[in-house]
Amino acid sequence: MYKTIKDILSESLIEIKESSDNSLSLSRLDIEYCLMEALNKSKEYLYSYPEKIIDDSQMVKFESLFSSRLSGKPMAHILGYHDFYKYRFEINQNVLIPRNETEIIIPKILEVGDKIFHKIGRLRVIDAGSGSGCIGISIAKERKNWDVLLIEKSKKAIKLLKKNKSHHLVNNVKIINSDWLTSIQANSIDMVISNPPYIAKNSKFINKYVDKYEPGLSLYSKENGLFDLKKLIVASRKVLKNNGALILENGYDQSEKVTKCLKENYYKDIDIILDYNDIKRFTLSRNSNYEQKDNSQNCRSS
Repeated sequence: MYKTIKDILSESLIEIKESSDNSLSLSRLDIEYCLMEALNKSKEYLYSYPEKIIDDSQMVKFESLFSSRLSGKPMAHILGYHDFYKYRFEINQNVLIPRNETEIIIPKILEVGDKIFHKIGRLRVIDAGSGSGCIGISIAKERKNWDVLLIEKSKKAIKLLKKNKSHHLVNNVKIINSDWLTSIQANSIDMVISNPPYIAKNSKFINKYVDKYEPGLSLYSKENGLFDLKKLIVASRKVLKNNGALILENGYDQSEKVTKCLKENYYKDIDIILDYNDIKRFTLSRNSNYEQKDNSQNCRSS
């Protein structure tokens, strides 16, 4: 029996609602992505031609894709890509899948960077722990006169990072294989951005499918998820110029501790940005010359 696009959408939605595994967080969007991939058509096409009959080969491909999603495999791994901000990035199991809430910070990064650029006529920015490059490459695409350094420790992730750099044809991007900021010269950077691992290893809130399919190196950090955030705060103090900006993504319950660590290391103008769920997701600050940079200290435990 032949089925139309409308049939598949409605029947698959029922299948999702009847699924006993609520941790999958499936939605109509998952069905749409599988259909778009199977038909090689846009979302607009799906709703412009709901009575279009799907042929056998297309149906087989859709069922395979949708079955993988029902089994818990992330859509980004099924498709091999993920849309972030205005751009599409290749994704695999070696990098974190970009989160929608991370997109919130891009306009703020551009705003802060523009102010620095207009003041000094140039900008060197680091995306630390770049992964797929979704943050750094998006910024480089938006601001072709900025110099963007993508720093990544994982050599497997760097292979993917190079693919995404090549795909997006960004000439103002340099990839560096480094453990955070250890390869960066002191007092040489205008802005550091990072979405580091910040989940506690024993967290009860991590989705089992995230834990299964995404790299632990990009997810988990010691000291209840604060180790890498603290390390970045101390390291950025050394590489940032006076008044250089530090923009960090942090966990839902970490904002106060991150702010405390920033104050202990003499950062100023600390600001908090909320995500879509009103969680204190991003912490912005500026470096100061209050003390010599080599006096930066490890943040005390709260």
